[in-house]
Amino acid sequence: MKKFEDKFFNILINRYGFYIKDYFSQSNNENKWVAISENDNYAYCVIVCDENNANVLYTEAYEQLSKMFTKPVAINVVIATKRDEISQEYLGQYNKLIYSLTEERAVYSGDGCKPLLKVCEYMGEKEKKHKNRFKDNKLTYILIGLNVLIYILTAIMSRSLLDSNTYVLIRLGAKVNELINHGQVWRLLTCAFLHGGIMHLAFNMYALKIIGSEVEYVFGRKKYLIIYLMAALGGSIFSYIFSPYSISVGASGAIFGLLGAMLIFGIKHRDKIGKSYMMNIVQVIIINIIIGVSLSNIDNFAHLGGLIVGGVTALIVKSNLEKSFK
Repeated sequence: MKKFEDKFFNILINRYGFYIKDYFSQSNNENKWVAISENDNYAYCVIVCDENNANVLYTEAYEQLSKMFTKPVAINVVIATKRDEISQEYLGQYNKLIYSLTEERAVYSGDGCKPLLKVCEYMGEKEKKHKNRFKDNKLTYILIGLNVLIYILTAIMSRSLLDSNTYVLIRLGAKVNELINHGQVWRLLTCAFLHGGIMHLAFNMYALKIIGSEVEYVFGRKKYLIIYLMAALGGSIFSYIFSPYSISVGASGAIFGLLGAMLIFGIKHRDKIGKSYMMNIVQVIIINIIIGVSLSNIDNFAHLGGLIVGGVTALIVKSNLEKSFK
């Protein structure tokens, strides 16, 4: 119920200009919150509770709020319940709204609470979007999960959560030119799912969550996966050619490829999406290049290769939003 109350009040504050005051509830022996919107004529107040103490809390809130205001006070009670059956005593009451936490919707509203139905509808829409978040970004979460699982395996074999043992990374498929030369070409792809430490993993997975979600929306899952894998492969090939003596791991080549895909999308549709979008992508790329140049043990050629191959692949496969932008 507390989580529901926080969400409900946040919507009242951020969307409808309410403010919050507290009052002391003797029945609960704690401070309770009330959301208030007032004009010259009256104060419109909202409290949230469960159905066990709705009438008592209403009485306590009315007594205390009546002392705060010289104008009339209207208190509306939002009752959050998980019960399937609605208590009959609240039905027909002007100032009661009953919200089913299981159905995630208002199941009864008195006339005084009709304005609050919009809050319930908005909350329901947000809950649906939240539930669909995994569905909408399913491939991004799968890729993140795969990278995390492989890191857990690496950590177990390395006997360290913070840093990965170099020999373990080589055993699991790091990019090592000498081994690739002897036929282990699969390392050009497997190295993109290995990470050198917990911070390396965290930084890359955070970037993948932000950028990957965008690419998944713009290009769709199949094309997103093609871009990701081609960029990972392209980054490894660049590293193989231009950094022949490095032992390379990490998803950053693939992530730079996703940036390259969004850069191409932005360039192609710059008249419709605006310059600020383009500038944000360019700034992210420049910042990451500066970081790569400034720090040691960063495979900048893998980043460059991923960026180029990701951009070229995006040109070939085209985004799923292509028609809507014409």
